[in-house]
Amino acid sequence: MPEISITVFDFCPESVREQEVATGAECVAFEGGDSPVWVRVTGLHETTRIRSLLEAYHIHPLVQDDILNPHQGPKVDDFGDYLFVTAKLLSIRPDNSTEPYDVQHFSLILTKRVLLSFQEGPSAVFDPVLQRLRQGKGRLRQQGPDYLAWALLDALLDHYLLALDLMEEEVARLDELLTLPDAVVDLREIHQLRARTNFLYRTIRPIREVAVGLQHHEGELTTESLTPFLRDLYDHAWRAIETADHIREAVTSIREYHHAVLSQRMNEIMKVLAAISTIFLPLTFIAGVYGMNFEFMPELKHPLGYPIVWIIFVLLGIGMLLYFRRRRWL
Repeated sequence: MPEISITVFDFCPESVREQEVATGAECVAFEGGDSPVWVRVTGLHETTRIRSLLEAYHIHPLVQDDILNPHQGPKVDDFGDYLFVTAKLLSIRPDNSTEPYDVQHFSLILTKRVLLSFQEGPSAVFDPVLQRLRQGKGRLRQQGPDYLAWALLDALLDHYLLALDLMEEEVARLDELLTLPDAVVDLREIHQLRARTNFLYRTIRPIREVAVGLQHHEGELTTESLTPFLRDLYDHAWRAIETADHIREAVTSIREYHHAVLSQRMNEIMKVLAAISTIFLPLTFIAGVYGMNFEFMPELKHPLGYPIVWIIFVLLGIGMLLYFRRRRWL
């Protein structure tokens, strides 16, 4: 397992300073002046180093436990001097991977001047934010750490929506496939799709609590200029949840439709088999009658008995088949 990475970004409208540090003391020493600071931590397995970093910023031990606990659910807690946010970081794995999604525990600590972020491992989700910060594009350098926290959460939500868009395409493909006349769909594929959909829904749904908590936060840690962005974050969260719920319903409908198609095909097969059995029933009766070994059966002595029975077989079979077709039973 690779070592954790602690990177400190000290930025202002004109420039950004970046440095890898090993301890909390080095991190605090690097900050310097009054400019905003982003401390980015990648990797949670070296608990001693992370606790040392958090103690340098006087973070409560309970918050430290929540940061180091990958099973901690998303939430927002206001501790007065800092705001604590946890969420699930979702990214899409390569096509050749056995697991389609990479879900990590993600945490933020927002103070008046410093933003600390923690994630379990490397991820490309925040690369666009990092690129804008380094290149000075957008508002990142002109705003404080609260705006940077919003940018990180917005990038997280963008990947939620990206995963949902790909899932919608897969559901639409399967739905279109089922409408083809001779479509053959493996039931396991539907079950796997349903499992992934439920997994996405369980992962995305709690983000609403985070968006609501940030939108209704009234402390001094978030500036008034951030309010429209937090409202936009809530709208994105609500859209993601609605989309995930819609996909779940669509997969359920596909599953029910697949069962209906299978039942209809089975009914068609049973109808044909029943018709064939009905046609052969009188033929079997006639064959059974003349297959009895009684000595006194006048028809057995008739010279045309054999062809007459065959004519009866053919006419009876054709007549019953035409009758079934006329009644639209076949």
